[in-house]
Amino acid sequence: MKICDPRAISVSIAILMLLSFSTATTAVAQSLFEVESIELKIYRDGLVHVTQRLIVDELAPEITLPLLAWSVENVLVLDENQMAVDYEISGSNLTVFTLGAQHVLVEYDTLALTKKEAEMWTFAAATPYNLTVFLPQNATLIYLSKMPTAIDTSGTRIVLSLYPSQWEISYVLPILPEDETKDNGAPLTTIPIEYLIAIIVAVTAAVLSVLLIVRRRRGPNTEKILKANPQLKKEDKEVIEFLAEKGGKAFEAEIRERFPDVPRTSLWRLVRRLERLEIVEVKRIGLENQVELKK
Repeated sequence: MKICDPRAISVSIAILMLLSFSTATTAVAQSLFEVESIELKIYRDGLVHVTQRLIVDELAPEITLPLLAWSVENVLVLDENQMAVDYEISGSNLTVFTLGAQHVLVEYDTLALTKKEAEMWTFAAATPYNLTVFLPQNATLIYLSKMPTAIDTSGTRIVLSLYPSQWEISYVLPILPEDETKDNGAPLTTIPIEYLIAIIVAVTAAVLSVLLIVRRRRGPNTEKILKANPQLKKEDKEVIEFLAEKGGKAFEAEIRERFPDVPRTSLWRLVRRLERLEIVEVKRIGLENQVELKK
């Protein structure tokens, strides 16, 4: 009868114990957080804005989750109270120091998920999670490496629901229309000068009336806000004035369009600062946030 080598038995037992410990450690790490949703919004220039919502164990000192791209910028991590959370990036992993938090919001921008060849754009990503991908406005889908869970629309955007896998999605964008009056050779319609003057006078009177009404309505509210909050910065006051001009409320996308020189992350923090001061209220309308001045 062959006798087993005791050293070989000891080594085998050690390997089994190590594998068991590794499996248990991985299971514990995965149980520290749950991915609630991941949304990717692709813009016309290829920029992808990633929004991840996580449910975390409030007793866990930190969690580590993989980023969807190796190169990211404008990283923002907030807890359920809209307070900034510390984080570290190592390679393509994001470590978030979550002790005490129950929900975490992670946002970042990346140009590493898209590329362009001729007129065709391609989005490529490997994901261990379910994704909701918003293609650019008016994009035409021309290739899918796999059939997604669902294909839907949101306004002028195609929305794809993707399951965990390696994905490749190609699309083309429409050419921005040029002024059709430049090259068609058609004669321009002329308007009698008397009618033109009458139209200008009527429009001017209407605009002045509207401006007077709006100014009377918004003046006291804006003035009251500024007097009650003397610590407001210049950009805070400009956003408040813009909201007043818009009737007291506007979508975050409209605010970004009005202030294109302000970085997206800085503008996001500005709105959250005004919300904490109870100057504005942020409401979720569909897939967008609406910022409204409080009465």
